[in-house]
Amino acid sequence: MKAISTAASRYLEYMGLSVEPASYEYLSRISHAHLNTFPFENISKLISHRDNVGRGYEIPSLEQFVDGYGQFHFGGTCFTQNSNVIRLLKELGFDSYCVLLEDNHMGIIVILDEERVFLDFGVAAPIFKPICYERPGENISEFGDDKVYLLPLSLQEHRYKFVRYTDGKQSGKEWEFFARKKYKPSDFLPALQCSFQLKSTFMSALRCQLWQTGQNRNVSLLNNKCRIRYVDRGLEEIRFATVQEIEEFVAEELMLPKLPVRQAIDVLNGLGIDVFANDK
Repeated sequence: MKAISTAASRYLEYMGLSVEPASYEYLSRISHAHLNTFPFENISKLISHRDNVGRGYEIPSLEQFVDGYGQFHFGGTCFTQNSNVIRLLKELGFDSYCVLLEDNHMGIIVILDEERVFLDFGVAAPIFKPICYERPGENISEFGDDKVYLLPLSLQEHRYKFVRYTDGKQSGKEWEFFARKKYKPSDFLPALQCSFQLKSTFMSALRCQLWQTGQNRNVSLLNNKCRIRYVDRGLEEIRFATVQEIEEFVAEELMLPKLPVRQAIDVLNGLGIDVFANDK
């Protein structure tokens, strides 16, 4: 069995997995476990801004990513999560590379038996197994009424688009990408720097999302509002009146008690953003 680094071993341990030969089935288990373990969140980003403002930003190393989860239950957004999934997959013997969606989002392509499949851990989407986007009829990943499609735009150019629908309505923008144009995580450093600009998407609100497929649900926090989407009983919405209520919810419902929620809210306050603004 392939020898891997201590950081990669800890990474797998947090997901309840062990080293296995590279295969579609193993990749599916990694995908499912990752989305149920590591939150899609910008709390770590806000803390990084506080600690590194004026000095530039780097994608956390594999060791830093694993330490961040162990100490603070950090996950991250696309650059942090997908970069480190790529690093993990390479240690496990998978042939993988980054792809650029539109001009600022990172996705992952893995080559299995000469077939390319798509993964993404940085978009809070229900991609619990690799999407076989080159196969008509299998280019979809879904969780109830939350569906992601990878649709061909030009087969000759290997150009596709990522589009998501929730409750039958398009959710977010369509992202085009060239599936065979290979990128490295370091190619995304300029986009990473831009993502820390004030008023950018992940510097202007509090966000945390985690899949809990064992409970058939997705839990998503935006500022002081939470949406819990169940496969079998629709949508539940909760509004919080205090920082303590948000902290308790993240600790008890998201089961991420180490996340420094209050510190992230303090960073936002310092940037002139009030997570309770819509209630005033």
